Amino acid sequence: MAFSAAGNSGRPLADINVTPLVDVMLVLLIIFIVTAPMVAVPIPVDLPQRSERWVPRPDPPPPIELRVDAGNQLFWNGQPIGRATLQAQLQEQAQAHAGNLP
Repeated sequence: MAFSAAGNSGRPLADINVTPLVDVMLVLLIIFIVTAPMVAVPIPVDLPQRSERWVPRPDPPPPIELRVDAGNQLFWNGQPIGRATLQAQLQEQAQAHAGNLP
């Protein structure tokens, strides 16, 4: 909404209405005042304690290169392998390195 003053050569006078801004700021202030005491209450957390005991970690298993070519031929570390033996080979590797989790 534009207003003009008598001595202002006919140009509109633009004023910003700050009432909605003050209303929003007061609402935010009230929200922060109400929620601030709730944030200040400590929450009990059981954190793990430092231990001097050293836990040995096993070496990771060697990587497996499994490749399928355009003719649906499977290769295990560069060697051709049949579909029937693939599952047995995977289970054998999983059992051999079962306790080797990071």
